[in-house]
Amino acid sequence: MITLMMLLAGILSPDAGYDQVSAAPVQPTEVVQTAQYASSTPDQGIRIATAVAEPSVSDAVYEDHHHTYSTLNGVSLEDSKADLLHKLGKPAEITQTQAGYTEYRYDDLTVGLMDDGLIYYISVPVKAGAVELDGQHIALNKQEITRALGTPQFTADDGEGYNNDFYAFKVFTDPDTGHIVSADIFDVWSQ
Repeated sequence: MITLMMLLAGILSPDAGYDQVSAAPVQPTEVVQTAQYASSTPDQGIRIATAVAEPSVSDAVYEDHHHTYSTLNGVSLEDSKADLLHKLGKPAEITQTQAGYTEYRYDDLTVGLMDDGLIYYISVPVKAGAVELDGQHIALNKQEITRALGTPQFTADDGEGYNNDFYAFKVFTDPDTGHIVSADIFDVWSQ
């Protein structure tokens, strides 16, 4: 144990004679990197430690995403109620859901708001024909969605979708027919 502590102290020591920590920001990588560090003490000779860094699963997931899943048809999950009203104006209808959300309903868009005025979800019905997800136009059919986003990352009885650990894009389907009902984005952490 003492040998290990001495080895680590020698590797991390500012007096080791060379810089070992770069000031560059850490970036996820897909290759395995190996580095060797040498340390010596007068009584123990030279010790070599090898460090191997491999990318984490979350790094690979974030690199594969081309979408943040945060903006649908010009409305962002990060918008406030005031931002929504500024962008789209007064909704055609305001309703209260059984789950306790306030829905602002526009012609081809429904926005669910929490009590604090933050947006929880944005839903586009299939009758709209297409969505603009993070600036990309996508027709509301399974082939076009798969072409644009790849294989769905999750499936459920009522649809399938994609997520990035913060926001999700889900294509809701009728459980009996499999036909698309709507395309929604939502905050996966809000309850």
